[in-house]
Amino acid sequence: MINEKQILPLKGMRALVTGGAQGIGAGICLGLASAGASVAIIDKKIEKTERVANEITANGGLAFAISGDIISKDGCHQVIADSIKKLGGLDILVNCAAPGRDRTMLGKLADADWDTHYQIVLNAAVTLIDAASEDLRLSGHGAIVNISSATSMSIAIDQCSWPYHISKAGLNHLTRWLAIRLGGLGIRVNAVAPALVDRDTGPKLTDNSEHQAVIKEIVPLGRAGNAQDIAQAVVFLCSKQSSYITGQIITVDGGLGINEVFGASLRVFKSGRENSS
Repeated sequence: MINEKQILPLKGMRALVTGGAQGIGAGICLGLASAGASVAIIDKKIEKTERVANEITANGGLAFAISGDIISKDGCHQVIADSIKKLGGLDILVNCAAPGRDRTMLGKLADADWDTHYQIVLNAAVTLIDAASEDLRLSGHGAIVNISSATSMSIAIDQCSWPYHISKAGLNHLTRWLAIRLGGLGIRVNAVAPALVDRDTGPKLTDNSEHQAVIKEIVPLGRAGNAQDIAQAVVFLCSKQSSYITGQIITVDGGLGINEVFGASLRVFKSGRENSS
């Protein structure tokens, strides 16, 4: 519930979030709204998109569900136009949309799903930013946040195809390039890279007791992340509190990335052996 007495770091700001119908995207929409922003939620899954918008509205916020397919240039320009019409302008753009992970592509080289990842993760982000840049400039405090992944910097060969890894790695470098390209317009560009994240609905990573045991051993904070953890990082990067931060990839992983692999694996092995004896 939005409380007018609390400090709202994004009060009066207008945000567009792609891929906002579920998961991390939905969490980001809810987080931005809780921080005072009005939100245009973009997704092909319009029923789920409307549910997120209705939840925000029920809690005193303002949100619009917009059906859009950003795989084409025309589609990207249309969702920007629709969002600006609904919101009255644009201060924040969050590129969260990404293809579903197709397990048939794991380990595959030729004929892997590169075209889909390129079109949605990279090309759509560029097209949306290009279409939105003038309105972001006019806002006077434009902020872009790209949702990357820990797999942009390390390899999860049994969880993601190589196009997923490479597109997210490309998104990181695109973030840096855009920060330089758009900095003179007063637009900041950053990325958030989540690692192990539990779903808000449906089966969770930590529903599995073995997964839970491993996470407790390898993640310094001892738990998987959640959509709210990612949303809080996004809110910070969109707020005036981060007004001198641009071109950065903020890893939100509970410390997982700083853990030495052999030692962490050995602890998991020893723990499993002790529990089985």
